[in-house]
Amino acid sequence: MNVFKIILVMIIIATFWSCNNVDIDYEKKAIISVIESETQAYYDRNIEERSKTLLQDESLIVLVAKKDKYGYAVGYNQVYENSKIAFGRNPEQITDKFENKDYKIKVYENSARVVYDEYVYDSKGNFKKKVINVRFLEKVNGKWRITYLGDVTTSSYDNN
Repeated sequence: MNVFKIILVMIIIATFWSCNNVDIDYEKKAIISVIESETQAYYDRNIEERSKTLLQDESLIVLVAKKDKYGYAVGYNQVYENSKIAFGRNPEQITDKFENKDYKIKVYENSARVVYDEYVYDSKGNFKKKVINVRFLEKVNGKWRITYLGDVTTSSYDNN
């Protein structure tokens, strides 16, 4: 019976160790890379590259808002179709530059929550807008994928 207890304790310790053996700094860098790849692919109007950063199932949600309009899509197919329409209307690469700052990242074993500020500048370096972004990601087959993409263009609202 004592051998059984020892084995049980070893299994519990091994399980606890494996669940908490996540290299948070490594995961945060990988998450930021996926987020910035998605943004760059959007600016490049490259729907295929952008798709590589998104979870390609019906749980994907995109919700974007600014003062005069908003967009909402549920499921990868709808997001993909909306992107095709938007990129078709405006196929030229966006020459604006973005800078993401103040990442707040919470990493779990196979998911993460991210909030950050995006500053957008025109090709001459002039400030255009500020966007607060929210991303939820899941780790699927060892790769981070965006499952929720939300942003609010805060600079489009009056500051009263």
